Amino acid sequence: MKLETLRVEDPRLLDQVYAFRYRIYVEQEAMTRDADHDRQRLTDDLDRYSVCYAVLRNGDVAASLRATYLADVPQPQELIDKFKMAQALETFRLDEIATTSRFIIDRTLNNGKLVYQLVKLAYTDARRRGVRLNYGDCSPHLLSFYEHLGYRRYCDGYNDSSFGYKVPILMLLGDQRHLEEVRSPVIRLATQYPDDDVARTWFERCFPLYTRVDSAEFLEEGAFLELLAARISDEPGHRLLLLRGLDQSEQEQFLSRATFLDVLPGALLVRRGDRDNTLYVMLSGTAEVRAGAPGLPPVRVLGAGDTFGEIGFVAAVPRTADVVALTPAQVLVLSSHFIERLIWDEPCLGAKVLLNLARELATRLAIST
Repeated sequence: MKLETLRVEDPRLLDQVYAFRYRIYVEQEAMTRDADHDRQRLTDDLDRYSVCYAVLRNGDVAASLRATYLADVPQPQELIDKFKMAQALETFRLDEIATTSRFIIDRTLNNGKLVYQLVKLAYTDARRRGVRLNYGDCSPHLLSFYEHLGYRRYCDGYNDSSFGYKVPILMLLGDQRHLEEVRSPVIRLATQYPDDDVARTWFERCFPLYTRVDSAEFLEEGAFLELLAARISDEPGHRLLLLRGLDQSEQEQFLSRATFLDVLPGALLVRRGDRDNTLYVMLSGTAEVRAGAPGLPPVRVLGAGDTFGEIGFVAAVPRTADVVALTPAQVLVLSSHFIERLIWDEPCLGAKVLLNLARELATRLAIST
């Protein structure tokens, strides 16, 4: 099998990238309908000003990434508004800012090293151009992945009309201390350039609530469980049905790739029809489950301790309802890919988790009937 990572410059290969995006985002993931369905291509105006990268498997696109340098965009105000860059532009020049998007990976690729090579290639190009800040956004279940790359959250999420709920993220390309802390794959490349203490100080001053990464894999052993207990003001195994019957070491193992998400009222946490099978647990606040036509009463109101998204996880079917936050809320996000791997590697622990899910589903069914 021939595998290669490259910067896409051939127009014919670029067209293959657009076709790849369509296949993954539109046909497989059903994430958006905003595409050229006649030609089966997914592209937009930013492609005219952006640099595209790809992983090729036997000549076919298996992963892609797009970098957009704000200085190359004739009218960048839309990007400035979308990512709330006003504070950044008080300190940094336009040519020191970029965004990344369309980071898409074929599930069958199964080659993490190649994916990281893709990131490293884009990172090197950006550093050579003098970029210091790199903005983007991601779905909640991908937060830990992006945080491992070196991105940080810096503001509240938003509902994207095409791609559902998104969390804005920001990477300080020269913050060597942070890249080292999250074990970023680009840390060795970063040390070839001066440490950007100015950018780090700016971030800490502008976004003090986001200086610490609260995802489990970046914390010391037991720290995430302590944070979880503090957020629910009780023993997690007692308050959260999903953790019942698990001892402390099993809870830590199960939550080792989990993260917290703070959302505002109106956040569309789950969107009907999406093929995302992430699990969520309400820690505080309330949310509505809406499955009927607009204006009809909600199917269910979720409160602290309630799990949602489990039907998509267990049955591997598209989302059957919308879940919308009614109040400011804190949510526990659990990656389905990690849980599936954990169930396979640790069948005893997996059986307890699945039993808890089955009990919650059975209780809900009994109430509804």
